[in-house]
Amino acid sequence: MKNLIKTSLLVTGSLLCLHASWLPFKGWLSEQLISYSWHQTIDLKQKTKPWPWADTYPIAELSFERLNKRVVVLNGGDPTTLAFSAGAIAPFNQARSAQPFVVAGHRDSHFSFLDEVVMNDIISLADKHGQSQLYQVEAIDIVDASTGELPILADDSQLILITCYPFTNTRNIGNVADSDSNERYVITARLL
Repeated sequence: MKNLIKTSLLVTGSLLCLHASWLPFKGWLSEQLISYSWHQTIDLKQKTKPWPWADTYPIAELSFERLNKRVVVLNGGDPTTLAFSAGAIAPFNQARSAQPFVVAGHRDSHFSFLDEVVMNDIISLADKHGQSQLYQVEAIDIVDASTGELPILADDSQLILITCYPFTNTRNIGNVADSDSNERYVITARLL
């Protein structure tokens, strides 16, 4: 009887450990697949999905040299895309055009480091052809998203990065952090 209890506890503990490690493993694997598909997109010069059933594909890569951070940008700003990486929002999703390139990401994952970006930082944007453009941060704003107005000029070749604000949640309701925010952290960078 003692052996049965020990075996049951061992099996239960093992299953709980496997379950707890699934999400971190899934996150790590998706990052690897997205990175691989980004390199394939550049090498093959065609859209390459990170996995066969993906609704999106990589279109650019942001590099923040001072912070030693890189983010592969996926096409689209829907919740599914943003769950896996930052996403370029249509119609502002064309790198190397005369209109802004607008990228959104979650404050608690892919864009969690944006609060470390400072004025005059240099951001490199590599397009699907592997060509890079440099941008310099010229404004960092906190805006009210409920007004529906973000500082985007439709005829300017800026890089605009958007995430929710504040970065850390200080208000807890029960044991659940309040994730609703009407404020957005907006970084505007001009083409050099």
